[in-house]
Amino acid sequence: MTVSGTRLRLGVVGCGDVAHRHYLPPLLAMAARAEIVGFCATRLEAAERAVAVVRDSSPNAVAFDRLDAMLERVRPDAVFNLTPAPLHAAVSRECLAGGAHVYSEKPLASTLAQADGLIADARQAGRLLMCAPASAVTRQVRWLAEVIASGRLGRPTLAVAQYANMGPASWREYTGDPTVFYGPGVGPVFDIGIYRLHELTSLLGPVRRVQAMGAIAIPERTILGGPRAGQTMVVTAPDHVLIHMEFRSGALGQLLSSFAVPATQSPYLEVHLSSGTISLTGDPYSADGPASVFVLGTGPGPATDKPATDKPATAQDNAAAEAWHHGLTAPPPPDHFPIIGRGVEHFLDCVAGREQPLLTAEHARHVLEIVLLAYESMADGRARAMSTGF
Repeated sequence: MTVSGTRLRLGVVGCGDVAHRHYLPPLLAMAARAEIVGFCATRLEAAERAVAVVRDSSPNAVAFDRLDAMLERVRPDAVFNLTPAPLHAAVSRECLAGGAHVYSEKPLASTLAQADGLIADARQAGRLLMCAPASAVTRQVRWLAEVIASGRLGRPTLAVAQYANMGPASWREYTGDPTVFYGPGVGPVFDIGIYRLHELTSLLGPVRRVQAMGAIAIPERTILGGPRAGQTMVVTAPDHVLIHMEFRSGALGQLLSSFAVPATQSPYLEVHLSSGTISLTGDPYSADGPASVFVLGTGPGPATDKPATDKPATAQDNAAAEAWHHGLTAPPPPDHFPIIGRGVEHFLDCVAGREQPLLTAEHARHVLEIVLLAYESMADGRARAMSTGF
């Protein structure tokens, strides 16, 4: 059941760093379409702070420290679940039971059984259940999917991706406590590598088999921002993770996800096809940066700078077409928001019945299984077969 013809009434559960830096800005920008009627946080003062931020556009917003009270009192049409990762499944389940559509931060759940249960609950309740990250609905990924599907560069054979930095302990702008990100249940794959996994599967389809290894590269960190700035913390989960994948199509994939890379100039995503390569460099947060595309020549002979003519193409002309093409961007219209905000926009459009969901719970469940099997594989080095699709 979608909601159309009225201003949507939204609830937000979790009022920390991600809410203030990434979700409230697009929600404020789309205030004509949706108002926030409730904020919920374990600390009431955190919810009250969020209420103050949106007071001008959502004057009826109320702060809560209990989710059941928010759902019963303000009855939102839809809820954004921005709680810590281990709480996602329980919070989403309660929101669905309370009659709300749900958009969850990643990951969808902590186990496949939890994910299966949430999908069943949403189906039974007739509510949308969608999940970040929003890579699949960015204009850039949609465009790349169109290029790959066209066959102009042949068939995909290999994809290499990375999301690698020093993690939240080194993000001076981060306003929370980063220690949870370096422990079991979170780590670099769940926090940032999951973006690349959604992009890889959006472009190449479902994965058949997974194998991985991981290590703790830097056992102790100094926190550079937020309330614990200057303190040290211990890393208790792998901060370097390498995941190898075999896609159902037969293509292979590799992901480096790390909280132990000081800096990198490597492309954050490269897709190699039988007749060309697509390479993305720059800021992996932007999702609208230019791409470089290499086109393989179709004939033998040395490449030349011979100008085009009206004469029939020769083998040498075909070889000359072999080149990199830099600075390519997706055709208009551009996205209005960065990746996270694009997910917010897509969810509101889906709840209003203007778009069909692309950020499905089934896709999020498939990516969750990749991550879970990768961590299983780290323990014994053996490959694991996937059981889900999307």
